[in-house]
Amino acid sequence: MPRHPSIHHCTSQPLHFFGRVRELAMLDEAIAGGDASVVAMIGPGGQGKTAIAQHWLHGTRAAPIDGIFLWSFYRNKDSDLFLRHLLAYAEGLESPPEVAASYCVDRLVEVFRRERWALVLDGVEVVQHESGSWFGRFVHPELARFLEELAAGPMPGVAVVTSRFPLPTLACRRYARIVSLAALDRSSGRELLRSLGVPGTDSELEHAAASVGLHAKAVELLGTLTVRAARSPKHERGSDLAHASGFSESNADASASEEEIHVARVLDAFRQALPQEDQDILALATAFRQPPSEARLLEYLRSEPVANVLAKAWGRGYVPFSERDAGWLEGRIQELVDLRLLERVGIHQDSQHVIDAHPLVRRGFEHVLGKDSGATNARTRAGFLRGRPDRRPAASLDEAREEVELFHAYCDAGLWNEADGVLVALDNPKHRFLAPVFERDLLLRFFPEQDWRRPPAWPGFGRQRSLAICFEMLGQFEEALAAYRDVDAALRGDTLIALGRLTPLLNQPNAPQPWQALWQAYRAHALCLAGRVAEAVALARSLVPVDVYEWVHVFECLLRARQLDVIDVASMCYRPPFSGENRWSVLARRRMRADYLRLTMPDAEVDLDGEYRELLDAYDRGGLPYERALSRLSYACWLEAGNRPAEACAVRAAAADIGRRFHMPVIVADATPPEPRAATASILAGPRRP
Repeated sequence: MPRHPSIHHCTSQPLHFFGRVRELAMLDEAIAGGDASVVAMIGPGGQGKTAIAQHWLHGTRAAPIDGIFLWSFYRNKDSDLFLRHLLAYAEGLESPPEVAASYCVDRLVEVFRRERWALVLDGVEVVQHESGSWFGRFVHPELARFLEELAAGPMPGVAVVTSRFPLPTLACRRYARIVSLAALDRSSGRELLRSLGVPGTDSELEHAAASVGLHAKAVELLGTLTVRAARSPKHERGSDLAHASGFSESNADASASEEEIHVARVLDAFRQALPQEDQDILALATAFRQPPSEARLLEYLRSEPVANVLAKAWGRGYVPFSERDAGWLEGRIQELVDLRLLERVGIHQDSQHVIDAHPLVRRGFEHVLGKDSGATNARTRAGFLRGRPDRRPAASLDEAREEVELFHAYCDAGLWNEADGVLVALDNPKHRFLAPVFERDLLLRFFPEQDWRRPPAWPGFGRQRSLAICFEMLGQFEEALAAYRDVDAALRGDTLIALGRLTPLLNQPNAPQPWQALWQAYRAHALCLAGRVAEAVALARSLVPVDVYEWVHVFECLLRARQLDVIDVASMCYRPPFSGENRWSVLARRRMRADYLRLTMPDAEVDLDGEYRELLDAYDRGGLPYERALSRLSYACWLEAGNRPAEACAVRAAAADIGRRFHMPVIVADATPPEPRAATASILAGPRRP
């Protein structure tokens, strides 16, 4: 049954839409079953990429489509939330599930392969690398995989992506189409101005549009500015177009693109025309990282922190916003919306609109408050957000939005200790919300240009270990190895084993306290993998594991050596009364218990089929690629013992695929059938995992 359209973080509607016939025809062909699975529209900011996508999307609603979904990354930059909301929409869930991004992608790709969807990802440049050797690549690895998987094969519908940056990982995919968006044609520029109420002949309007490079956003702003000037009491008939085509050079910085310069010229004229109050409202409203709701923005502009900073830091002599007549502030915001400097964005009448601005407008007004306005503005936002009466601990990623805004405000202001306090209050989101990318990106704010290989900007930063664990949970093992500091070197064992790099574990018999017991558990596992089975078993039998992290590696050693009979299963599964335990510990104990029963008590009346299936689903939902693969290897062995070879083969293939994707050679070797394993013998010198 077709789903109702879901326009989550919708874009603003263009006042009027003109031209772009070729691009619209390509999208129509794709949704009708054409070759393109992903259509990416690439072009400078303000050229109408969003307008094309949204105009086309409204035209698809009468067609027989299974799903219509739009997400603007301009309005919400969280890729985890995007994937979760998309999965909730696809599966008819009331709210986004707490599952790993990898789980979302696996399920969503299956849905898109069999159903006809119109999916729009708008403004993805905000979740792409902005420079360096990874320029244009997606920051979130699972968002990248989602689009690459869609573009690798045919599907009934189409995913539309808009960005200012190139998309190198999609450019070579067979079912991707990259469209470079150019400026408006002269007739479209002319009609856009005319639709906004600008008078003049065809020639005059075309000349005016050409004066700003036929750049779509610049032409639109030119039109609203010209109409505003015509309403001015000082306006003289016939001066509007002459003024429009006679801008002085802009104050845009030297690195600005040609398109940015065109918009900057119009914005310079706006700054000359707008009262100081309006310019300040624009600068304050557009400083939020995530666009605020209209109600929250009005509350902010009337707040005491804003009144203080306007009067004391920036020396504004006008009456504070909180003391203006009722409706005055709402009227100024409406005027800025009418001028297309601000945008009121919402989809339903009963929804909370957010107030946003085009990125080029944001940049054009960010220095209105002075040279030091960035840090001062950030401190003002932080003071307001910290003191709001409805502040409460976030129970989900959705609810964490304003806490994240507060965190970034502190970072922008250089208040690192306070930012760290907000992070602490979020309470380990990589585990709590199953969101390691979300936590990784917060942690990266403590580093210059978010480069974790450089010294942190705050000398008090002490969460390097958390950053490394985020990388481990994502299967980014090379990054995890490098992120662990020397003082935490003994914690690298999980990553070394996943990568099959056993030499450090084999050559170093001891580690400094308090990590000696954990290191010995790692080492026992590594010795068995290296074929030194007797030495491994002797070491494992000498250890007394205290926590589940030590038990996992002792167990894997004895499992591979086929000596699980020496394990005291009661000790392995023991948990002190009333002790808290995270979900990963619970799953690890369940997985070890299932393997123990499979090998030592094959006749026990236990539904191991159901237990393994639940474990596979739980690990898939939670991520953790190494554990996902291990649980599949165990299940495959159980299926083989039960004479179900076809199912076992499929499960082994899935484990091998995970192993290859995350560069885990031991997993790949274990998942390879016995006959073709000669090529992997150098990787796995020890016994095969039973």
